[in-house]
Amino acid sequence: ALSEGWREKLQRLAPDAHVTVIENAVEGTSNESRRSTRSVCRFLTLARMDVWKGIDDLLDACAILKRRGLPFELTLAGPAGSAGDATIIDRKIADRTLDGFVRYIGPAFGEAKARLLADSDVYVQPSHQEGMPLSVLEAFAHSLPVIVTCVGAMAQVVDHEVQGLVVPAKNPAALACAMGVLAIDPPRRIAMGDAGHRLATT
Repeated sequence: ALSEGWREKLQRLAPDAHVTVIENAVEGTSNESRRSTRSVCRFLTLARMDVWKGIDDLLDACAILKRRGLPFELTLAGPAGSAGDATIIDRKIADRTLDGFVRYIGPAFGEAKARLLADSDVYVQPSHQEGMPLSVLEAFAHSLPVIVTCVGAMAQVVDHEVQGLVVPAKNPAALACAMGVLAIDPPRRIAMGDAGHRLATT
């Protein structure tokens, strides 16, 4: 199992089974914290475009940020899913008047994914359900602070206010609040990113 919580669930289903926790692992990168002075915070989400990944919640949160006048950009990267393909996702972005703030680029692998992580300021995982996504660990390895929902093992791995912020699932307002907090506080982002990097590489 990927987490203690999932081990307990599996153990209840199969009391006589031997279930071991084996956490996801990633290769660490250089601990060069981003000392960005740019005025626009760059958020990143790497996920299949599924409803249960919280894609619509994230777009709604971005609409709230825009109404508040906060400078930000969000890149969505991942294959099409139940929340939509490129045409549908682009329409959802346009319907919320988020052109210029949010872009969907489709799947990103290898070097392309590494460049996205290196060029971002905050990683966001707004899932409704989850185990322990590898993308969150990759964000840690790239010294990115994370915003995650309190589902699966994410709330066990991410200490709120240490490596990032933990928010309720299916709550765009809470998600927007967390994104807004980090969007305007580069030193806080850097400190959280450093803490995540330490966690990923120890």
